[in-house]
Amino acid sequence: MATEFESLSILLLQVLVLVCSLQVVIMMIVLYHLTKILDQVKGPAPVRDQSPKIRPLPVPVPAPASPPPVQRNPSRSEVKSSSAVEILNDRRDIRGSIQAVCDKFGFQDMIITTRDGLVVVSRSPGVAEEAARLTGIYRRGGKTEDRDLHFLPVTHRGDELLVILRAARSLDDAERKAIEQDVAQILNWWL
Repeated sequence: MATEFESLSILLLQVLVLVCSLQVVIMMIVLYHLTKILDQVKGPAPVRDQSPKIRPLPVPVPAPASPPPVQRNPSRSEVKSSSAVEILNDRRDIRGSIQAVCDKFGFQDMIITTRDGLVVVSRSPGVAEEAARLTGIYRRGGKTEDRDLHFLPVTHRGDELLVILRAARSLDDAERKAIEQDVAQILNWWL
């Protein structure tokens, strides 16, 4: 009886070792594929000029004290007239370009995600949880109590992305088209 118990315990130990090894192999495969997906989402890094640029230091000029500007949402006519806003050049990074689009159209926030809720870029840091929740709302039909929330599906290099906007007004078709064009320019420039 003792030998049966020993052989059974050895067999169970071998099965346990085999299962653990199998789990390690599966996790390595999953990590490999997640890394590949992340590389595809990031895309190739843009080539930048690495030569140092020397600029003269600006001379500080004291500005007269003035009250801060009142933030308000632009009307549609103001938005259409601001189409000359530069969203790519003179922007430090992709978040600067997203900020320029928000300023151009008067959005409170803008998040670009994959269709499964992974944040590609956001105006604000730390929105991963909110982006996943809002993407889930979009996948279930986009019905939400929040009237300031707008969803705009876009495609970049064959990948379906979702632009989530917060604007205190509705968006007409011309604005949606202009936003799609600006987002396409940003994604093509930075990613």
